[in-house]
Amino acid sequence: MNDFHYTSDLAGALVCGSFVTGNPSARSDIDVHLILREGKEWRERGNKIVGGYLIEYFCNPPVQIRKYFEEDYNSRTTHAAVQFATGEILWDKEGTVEGLKEEAGVWLGKPFNKIGDIELEFMKYSIWDTLDNLQDMHEKEEAEIMFVYQNSLNILFDQYCRFLSVEEIPFYQVGAYLNDKRYLKKYLKNPFPDEEFSQLFQKAMKISQAGQMTEMYEKLSKYVLSKLGGFSIDGWKMKSQIEN
Repeated sequence: MNDFHYTSDLAGALVCGSFVTGNPSARSDIDVHLILREGKEWRERGNKIVGGYLIEYFCNPPVQIRKYFEEDYNSRTTHAAVQFATGEILWDKEGTVEGLKEEAGVWLGKPFNKIGDIELEFMKYSIWDTLDNLQDMHEKEEAEIMFVYQNSLNILFDQYCRFLSVEEIPFYQVGAYLNDKRYLKKYLKNPFPDEEFSQLFQKAMKISQAGQMTEMYEKLSKYVLSKLGGFSIDGWKMKSQIEN
């Protein structure tokens, strides 16, 4: 990064990712946050291969990083905050990077909002409707059922996480989140709060037979619906205000 053109605009730098937190893979890159001085009104993101390693850099002023913290929280994620909380400071001219690390810790300790009654009812209907669609595909012996089943699992997992006020987990990390303590430590995650569901879901992800898919999704969806307060399609209705 010696040819970076904006060195005089920088207040500090932080490195994060698997090479800092541990257990990097052959495809792991090195994430570097370049913190601009207060008052700068631009940002840049880029990639560069240095010594055989892929460097992914993020150049932002502090105000933009704080915005990322807030946006992630409102989206039920902690990506930016985890990067700063677990990252190592390379240099910090004015204490700006250390301050951002402290702010990241505050965001990570902030609980996510619980869903409202209207969202809860529509969530219940969505779970029932997804099961109904999957059962219909199985009865028709449609070839795309594997694709629909896996996507339905992903949606159901996120719906239950929303109900439990658990952050959104990227679909490609769900397996590690549920069964790998190293993942929890690496990304500062709390264990999933429902062990029975976790065990069922891990079995569900490995199923490849159409009939077993439908049976397992029915079992999972009924389990979640019971935790959400129960649901019956007969007589279901939802009255609410129109959107302005």
